[in-house]
Amino acid sequence: MSKISLICALTIFLASSASGQMKRERSSTAQPSPELFWATSIVTLPSVTAVPNGDLVFTIQHAFGPVSDGFKELFGLDRSSNIRFGLDYGVSDRVSIGMGRSRFDKVYDVRAKVGLATWMRGSKATMLSVFGNIGVDSQDNGLDFGDRLSSYASVLVAHTVSEKFSIQVSPAWTHFNLAKENVVFGGGIEKEASDLVSLGLAGRYVVSSRASIMVEYIPVLGTRSDGTNDAFSVGVNLETGGHVFQLFVTSTQWIAPQYVVARSRDKFFDGDFGFGFNVHRAF
Repeated sequence: MSKISLICALTIFLASSASGQMKRERSSTAQPSPELFWATSIVTLPSVTAVPNGDLVFTIQHAFGPVSDGFKELFGLDRSSNIRFGLDYGVSDRVSIGMGRSRFDKVYDVRAKVGLATWMRGSKATMLSVFGNIGVDSQDNGLDFGDRLSSYASVLVAHTVSEKFSIQVSPAWTHFNLAKENVVFGGGIEKEASDLVSLGLAGRYVVSSRASIMVEYIPVLGTRSDGTNDAFSVGVNLETGGHVFQLFVTSTQWIAPQYVVARSRDKFFDGDFGFGFNVHRAF
């Protein structure tokens, strides 16, 4: 069985088994009604959605190559794809910790999210959380351990504009201990930035009790790495009991948020986007 077939089979298994095993529930202290977002991530951005106390969420995140590769590369599905497996545990209704591993650069990451406050006004809610992670490049590249480290810190502010429409704003700081200089094919050098500031913008519109549309845009403000562009994604959330299944098209194959900010190169509206999916399974 090919790699893609194996991943798809695992996804179908998770999807088919989840709805009969567990109903998705939220603690009143962690997630008010109506819910702002259904999963702990939007596409690549972390969302304000908390992991309830004692719950364990297993996540598969997968991004394929650009569809502009055409039929020869099966519209990006035959190209090298990035995948991340992650686990997040609810230490309390407001605090979660997690870890994961991405294929590109063989990045291991540890992360934490803390819900700071929730304000209710009638049926509308505003939530404030903070999120941070530390990633380590585990490739055999001769670098010292300290030079392999990167970090990401963000403030997450989300608001229900209406019963169906929620938005999130996520100012963030990204840091890489080592700013690389890469030789470009054909001559020249591209320099990476050690510190980047970004502003994640996201929205979700509920279509039905089981489906919603999501949009995510992550502009970099000020200094950026040479040759990079702002990541843009659009997709759908499908909720079936114990899991949320997300299908999307995106201009980035990176998954850890600091790499999305620092390494995304394609332009969505020039046709440089690829398919992807996320699966969030709660235990």
